[in-house]
Amino acid sequence: MAMKKPDQPALDLPSSLSTVSYCCGACGYDLKLSSSARDTAGMVVAGGGGGYRRRRGVVRFGAIDDARFGHVDEFRCVDVRARRLFTRRTRLLCRKCGAHVGFAYDDRAARSPPSSSPPPPRYDIKIRALHPIEAPQPSDL
Repeated sequence: MAMKKPDQPALDLPSSLSTVSYCCGACGYDLKLSSSARDTAGMVVAGGGGGYRRRRGVVRFGAIDDARFGHVDEFRCVDVRARRLFTRRTRLLCRKCGAHVGFAYDDRAARSPPSSSPPPPRYDIKIRALHPIEAPQPSDL
């Protein structure tokens, strides 16, 4: 015998409560990252297939404010069964304190043939490196 859940009314949250902004977890510098800019299109859900491989502790963003981050390019050679695969990524650092925040991957040159449109860059940000910014209270406005 299956139990039926009572119908719950839908919650209409104001946009200020449904969107979260993030700052650097080490120094509190505003990174201008918003939960509305997260890239959730290819996320893998429990029991689902397809999409990108979900990594624990990482949030993928579709766009970031480059002025808020320091960039350090990395170039690695991964030897897989005698084939050398070259990977390129950019380490993202907090502009204020230099803490490692995540990685940016720009696979435009490596993946796309000249006739197709290049894929957009990917930004994988570590959850542990972020801290939510306090939203202003209605009494403060």
